[in-house]
Amino acid sequence: MSVTESKAKTSKKASSKAKEKAVSKELVTLLESTPVVLVPFSQLADTELNTRIVPHTDKEIRGLADSIKGVGILQNLIVIELPDGQLGVVGGGGRKKATALLVSEGLIDADQPFVPVKVVPRELAVAASMTENGQRKSMHPAEQIIGFRTLSEEGNTPAQIGDLLGYGARHVQRMLKLAGLAPSILDALAKDELTTEHCHVLALENSHERQLQVLDMAKENSYNGKPQIHQIRSLITASEVQISGSGKFAFVGANAFEDSQIRRDLFSEDDGGYVDKVLLDTHLVNKLEIVAHALQENEGWAWCLHRMDRVERYGEDAQTYSFLPTPAPLFTKEEQARLDTLTAALQEVETHDDEYEIQQQIEDLESAVAIRAWTPEQKAQAGVVVSFEDDEVCIQRGVLLREQKEGTEGAKADSETRTSSGITYTRQPEPVDDISLPLLTKMSSERTLAVQAAVVQQTPKAVALLAWTLCRDLLSHHWGATSALKASLRCSHNSLLENAPSGKEGTAYLALKAEIERVTAMLPDGWDRDFTTFFTLKGEQLLSILGLCAACGLDGVQTRECGHTTRSPLDAVETAFDFELRDWWQPTKANFFDHLKKPQIVEFLNEAGFTGAASDAEKMKKGDAAELAEERMASNRWVPVWMTAPQPKEAPVDDPANAENVEGETHSDETATTDAA
Repeated sequence: MSVTESKAKTSKKASSKAKEKAVSKELVTLLESTPVVLVPFSQLADTELNTRIVPHTDKEIRGLADSIKGVGILQNLIVIELPDGQLGVVGGGGRKKATALLVSEGLIDADQPFVPVKVVPRELAVAASMTENGQRKSMHPAEQIIGFRTLSEEGNTPAQIGDLLGYGARHVQRMLKLAGLAPSILDALAKDELTTEHCHVLALENSHERQLQVLDMAKENSYNGKPQIHQIRSLITASEVQISGSGKFAFVGANAFEDSQIRRDLFSEDDGGYVDKVLLDTHLVNKLEIVAHALQENEGWAWCLHRMDRVERYGEDAQTYSFLPTPAPLFTKEEQARLDTLTAALQEVETHDDEYEIQQQIEDLESAVAIRAWTPEQKAQAGVVVSFEDDEVCIQRGVLLREQKEGTEGAKADSETRTSSGITYTRQPEPVDDISLPLLTKMSSERTLAVQAAVVQQTPKAVALLAWTLCRDLLSHHWGATSALKASLRCSHNSLLENAPSGKEGTAYLALKAEIERVTAMLPDGWDRDFTTFFTLKGEQLLSILGLCAACGLDGVQTRECGHTTRSPLDAVETAFDFELRDWWQPTKANFFDHLKKPQIVEFLNEAGFTGAASDAEKMKKGDAAELAEERMASNRWVPVWMTAPQPKEAPVDDPANAENVEGETHSDETATTDAA
């Protein structure tokens, strides 16, 4: 059994091959040139530098002892000198144990020079141990990993380790990655409770705590308690997308990401890895925007739009967009001759590469002619839409904007004005559009956890919400596979906890966790394998289970497309459940204000009525302004308008009663600021 390679592999390049052989020969030469001396058994001691950690069986030790009794120790032990004068064994632990057995049986005198040893320098002890043990008996993968880890801890670089043992850089990188696994995982590998393939996948995660958590979850989810490799991988990369074969990643490019943002898979054949789905889509949208504006400027369209999906000619898109007829391409004589030549050449190609190259030239020529066919008059009233579909950039030209219907929700958010050249489409900006997408993801994740915690405390309403959802699916002809009940639940706690600043320590998640533990305790034995066990539950227990499921199924994480932020699906739920975010979340410097620009901090202080503090914040550095905002916001129940459901419109300011309230709030803050000064 091997870890990544069972033995040192020879490089295909001649220079590397010669180097590896020369270096390996150097270590072997050292062992061969070191003289053998006989020492008494009583002078030998165990040492942690011996890379052999999987113990020999009693049967193996008995066999070694019988052999030593008959013909002596044929292969010397490898030792180092210890400060107390003893000799520490780094290679030959089994022979030492067998000799100890003979000493205990009175067949060998412990003080008699009997054991042949070679004394090696301390700095080469681990390498010598790995080489000697590997020659005697194939090393267990766990022993190889620990050997590489020890060499690294001694200050050797990966290149030095590779040179010393004759391994390539790739193998050394993989071994050191495995050496970073939690100690208990390596113990399980040594006991053959896990395979090296399990370790390869667990090494995708750097955190020991997370490695063990994933392993426990995989064991619980397996039918026989044995973790499945695919399930471990799925748990670790639940919110991520594989970069190998991803058209999105190929389009965006690795340079758009920091090294820490790519989860590298050293054990994949194609140097693959994973990136966060939201982050990848963010970079994708940004690049689509660049392409869209470039096309608008270079080709002369009236407007441009970038979005994830192409504009469809049916459904909601058909209410907003229409298309100009595609003009017929007009080839010049030179272009037509060039096209004819390429088409003829395409019939005579002999290789796929040549065929691909000619076909690409034909497509480029046809595309250039088709773009040129659009007239200036058409471009003056239409736009170009850039999207991403089927792992390719999709460009739609000649797209028209229809007039928005009066009274619709879209008309409230969007406005149109006619000009002599056509329609100019303008969307009124909303406050949330100024918030960065990473912060939007964090805050909407925080908000989702808080709403879940609030919903789970109102079981009747939660059950009503679940029943309504299932009923809506039923009445809208929700089709599925042939299972008896087509209902499913997707809990996004892993991604929510990863994105929400409060994480597992937040008030909302702690409340959810307590309810999950309470409900779990009431479940019958074997419930997950037999639905009839639920027949034994009382109605109150079933309601608690349904309420928890409904709460944990909520997902209100918002996204942004074409610069437009999606509306939160939590708005209606918050209103129905009388939800107040400040019952669950407190804005602080660390979890909120540090992620804002200073003008936004000033704006929010003004919004909360702290005009004096806002004036002070304008003169401060951003960090000090964030601390001031945390201090002031602690005394009220302010939350950003985009993190709460829309409120009923307040009375106009010219209302005498309302005007008095506004003035009172401002005066109160100015007084506090003056006192503080």
